[in-house]
Amino acid sequence: MFVSEVLMEDKDNKGWVKGWAVVRSSPWHLVGVFATEGDAETEARKMGDKYEVHYGSHRTGSDDFVWGGVTVV
Repeated sequence: MFVSEVLMEDKDNKGWVKGWAVVRSSPWHLVGVFATEGDAETEARKMGDKYEVHYGSHRTGSDDFVWGGVTVV
């Protein structure tokens, strides 16, 4: 799995970094975590239409990645 070396530390979660991930939800597959949305989008296109790009937090040394969104009602 690719993880960019220039990701920012997630100050709220020790041992985690923030970046743009390429993921497939089911079955779970974290392709990599990238420093830019553009790099992540390029990789997602290579992987196929089941892969998505999300900005969030990655626990280093694992395949853990979390992201969230805001729903406005």
